[in-house]
Amino acid sequence: MHQESPKHWMEVAKKINSIAQTGLTFTKDPFDKERYEELLKLSIQIMSNVTNIDSQKLEFVFNRDAGYLTPKISVRAVIIEGSKILLVKEKSDNKWSLPGGYAEAGMTPGEIAVNEVKEESGYEVKPIRILGLIDYNQHQDKPFPFDVYQLFVECEIIGGHPEPGIETSAVEFFDAEKLPELSTRRVTKEQVLKMFELQKNRNLDPIFD
Repeated sequence: MHQESPKHWMEVAKKINSIAQTGLTFTKDPFDKERYEELLKLSIQIMSNVTNIDSQKLEFVFNRDAGYLTPKISVRAVIIEGSKILLVKEKSDNKWSLPGGYAEAGMTPGEIAVNEVKEESGYEVKPIRILGLIDYNQHQDKPFPFDVYQLFVECEIIGGHPEPGIETSAVEFFDAEKLPELSTRRVTKEQVLKMFELQKNRNLDPIFD
């Protein structure tokens, strides 16, 4: 008998959660409301079993907003000088990543990139162009329990100096051939190498899936 993968059940749970969220937004029937609430609980149970993430944490992520369930946006800044790329060391796992984080309301993608670089590396930058927009979970062995679109923004340093932030412990530039251990839950080696390629050949189209 064929056994479905954890990724399959994650997609099922997210679909159930989305249907329930939308139903709760528009239904006026108290009995339908109870059914949609039960569907929310069911989706969280499935996600918790698949990811081993505490159900209370998942409920906070999924059930705090009413309406259609939409993907989160993660913005990563790409800063290449010569043959080296800027990476920051994450305190959470002591591995390296492109500066960045989740998008905040009221800010443009460019503003988010500028803000994240300043907070995590100490450098002041200006955004130049988009290098890619991907479905984050399609590039992870263990996808997050929610959909994430990852936006890569090329930036240029215009000031500041290297200084770790609250969430980072080091700031350095690295050659493509000598990359450190990456925080692959944030960015993969394949993606970093693709950033080098896009920066070198500006006629290439941004990555997109």
